[in-house]
Amino acid sequence: MEEIFLVLISSALVNNIVVTHVIGTDPALVATQRRDVARGISYLMLILLPLTTVIASATTQLILIPLQLQYLQTFVFVMLIIMIVYGLRLWPMLSGKSGAKMFLPLAGVNVTVLGTLLLNQQQENNLFYSFIFGLGTAIGFALMLALLTAINTRLEMADVPAPFKGLSITLLTLGLISMAFLGFSGLVK
Repeated sequence: MEEIFLVLISSALVNNIVVTHVIGTDPALVATQRRDVARGISYLMLILLPLTTVIASATTQLILIPLQLQYLQTFVFVMLIIMIVYGLRLWPMLSGKSGAKMFLPLAGVNVTVLGTLLLNQQQENNLFYSFIFGLGTAIGFALMLALLTAINTRLEMADVPAPFKGLSITLLTLGLISMAFLGFSGLVK
């Protein structure tokens, strides 16, 4: 139980995909302009990341490694992401209030999903820990989206010098948040 908690905390805070690996920075910067967009992408990632990490890990362990086709891993992962995204478009639960169905095409080309799959394979997690890693990564991504959205809302009303308005101040803020997240590096070894 302790190891599950450590994997979850590690993937959400210590090795946050947005601030530590700089993989999810682009969607995080785009989605923080409006709360409804950030909420929809967060809900979608909470479904998509655990699902894709488990399926990709199973595909790697059951097909690619036994057939010695590891060199096709990135291509297979991209195809899996596309198939899962289009499969989720048919799922009626996503057409609810969150508007997550609207963001599915964005998630299909989102580098955060592919980066999570590749990081999971580097760690050589089994299926259960792949699910925990995907869930922790999705929680960390949602946390960063919520944090950046709240900060952008406050920055819109702040008196920011003209050269720093817009994306400049957001990138500076993301850099400061990244340094703050370095404080979590001692939590998990």
